Amino acid sequence: MDQLPTLGPVIRAAQFTARRFPLVLLAAGVAAYAAISLVEAPGGDASLERLMLTAMLGLPLLFALKLLVERRGFPPPQAWALQGIGVAVLLGLWLAWPHWSRPVQVERYVQLVVAAHLLVAFLPYAGYAEHNGFWQYNRALFERFLTAAIYSLVLFGGLAIAFLALDKLLGVPVANEGYVRLWVVIGFVFNTWFFVAGIPEDFAALESRSDYPAGLSAFTQYALLPIVAIYLTILTLYLGKVVITREWPSGWIGYLVSGVAVVGILSWLLVRPLEDRPEHRWVKTYTRWFYLAIMPAVVMLWLAIWKRVDQYGITERRYFLIVLSIWLAGIAVFYSVRRSRSIAVIPASLCVLAVLSFAGPWGAYAVSRRSQTHRLETLLAKNGILSAGLIRAGPHNIASDDRKEIAGALDYLVNTHGTITIARWFSEPQSRVLAESGVTGGSEAASSRAAAIMKRMGLQYINPRDRRSPNERFNYYASQSAAPVRISDYEYVVHFSGAASDSLPAGGGAYLHRSPQSGELWIAKEGERLLLIPVRPVVDRARAYQDANGPRSPPPELLRAESAGEKASALVIFRSLYGEIRRDGTKLNGMEGDLFLRLSPIPSR
Repeated sequence: MDQLPTLGPVIRAAQFTARRFPLVLLAAGVAAYAAISLVEAPGGDASLERLMLTAMLGLPLLFALKLLVERRGFPPPQAWALQGIGVAVLLGLWLAWPHWSRPVQVERYVQLVVAAHLLVAFLPYAGYAEHNGFWQYNRALFERFLTAAIYSLVLFGGLAIAFLALDKLLGVPVANEGYVRLWVVIGFVFNTWFFVAGIPEDFAALESRSDYPAGLSAFTQYALLPIVAIYLTILTLYLGKVVITREWPSGWIGYLVSGVAVVGILSWLLVRPLEDRPEHRWVKTYTRWFYLAIMPAVVMLWLAIWKRVDQYGITERRYFLIVLSIWLAGIAVFYSVRRSRSIAVIPASLCVLAVLSFAGPWGAYAVSRRSQTHRLETLLAKNGILSAGLIRAGPHNIASDDRKEIAGALDYLVNTHGTITIARWFSEPQSRVLAESGVTGGSEAASSRAAAIMKRMGLQYINPRDRRSPNERFNYYASQSAAPVRISDYEYVVHFSGAASDSLPAGGGAYLHRSPQSGELWIAKEGERLLLIPVRPVVDRARAYQDANGPRSPPPELLRAESAGEKASALVIFRSLYGEIRRDGTKLNGMEGDLFLRLSPIPSR
């Protein structure tokens, strides 16, 4: 009779893994603690969020350094010193985090996470010409990742159902937060522990492996490659259109080129071990022609980027797109000319770019800040607002396009880099106040401060995101600072919300009707239209308010409509209003508010 499974081997394997990856598991535990504490903290906690994100970065970073230590066979003092560098990087992130604006926090963190995962992909094989071993190692990582994810999901699902059964069947209360804590512990601790437990120890032995996953070649050849072919065909046809019409390539082309590059390079990486097998000669052919075929698309991408940079300057996203497009061209030339067998060049070079662009005067953030500051300085000097390095307070009557450009540059600088870059243009004490104000708490606050700065310049703020397209969408919510409303003159009140039906009882046998296409409300009774309530003036007032003050919520007094006639009087106070301005009228998609109605004229006082 077979013996029942015991926990002994599982416990011994877990203990061995803990001794092998102590810092990685410590980082997982810290991340789990911070995440659970963050869930329980009312309104969130910035320090807990910072701790969680720092520990999460420690997972791939410390894992990569530990694998490097094992591969190189460093003695304990050197091994701990190398991993101490990783801890120092995490400490540096912890200390620098509060000094960055929210957009910079997000983008820099993504950079570090990408760099750390790329380190995991290539660091153990840096300096080793083991091309097959490198591929097999990354295959093992990917398979272990999928296995760990499946085990974690199954474990969470089983335990969550067990908790639910305790609650519903046995009356043992389980708070909703309990399920979140369970997910956090499994996601950070169990998933990490299970993943690192299956990492190969003998890296050199991977070079001799020749097995290849069944079906992967067919998936690449018959699924991924047709997608790449379709993308390249579309790009080639678009190139022909650009040449014939002599139009600048659309900025949207960046997404398509990025997509075909990702899918194309991934396809090659997946089938790389088959390149030297006679029955798979198509792999070499694909590699050679893919990198040649993508070069025209890269050139079009450069033209589109240049056009945007010439018009609006460099931002972090444009910087990264420029760097990645240059990298893609370099990789295409490298593999087309040298026919290198090493695929480690791809993650290694990307990691280097992520690190180099992270900081320094050549980095994404310094370059973008200088570009946008210069753009703003040029606009202000062109319109006579900035002279001899100081702002000349207005009023200034300049074109709306220039005002929009000034507002856009200010929005970006205030939201991303704070006001210190423009403080030198103002005289004391304004300069000192601006320099000390630092970064803001969000895009809405940044737009409000940009509007205030433009007011100091003598300019009226205009929303840079307002394109005034033929079909302009709007979405307005009343601010919370509501003033009392006199309602003694009205007989009925009705609340409406959501998409709002075309007909709503309003009291006294009357109905509130709406026309989604014309943006009009009216009161009708027994088939007779008593009163028209136009909504377009409300939309125009709210839009004008946001043009002058940024995307903050308009005050309630602007989101109200009054109308009076011979047979009825009405007051509508909107809490929200959204729809679309078209050439043929105002389309209402939804609204919420209160209707105050009197089925007779309001008596004069």
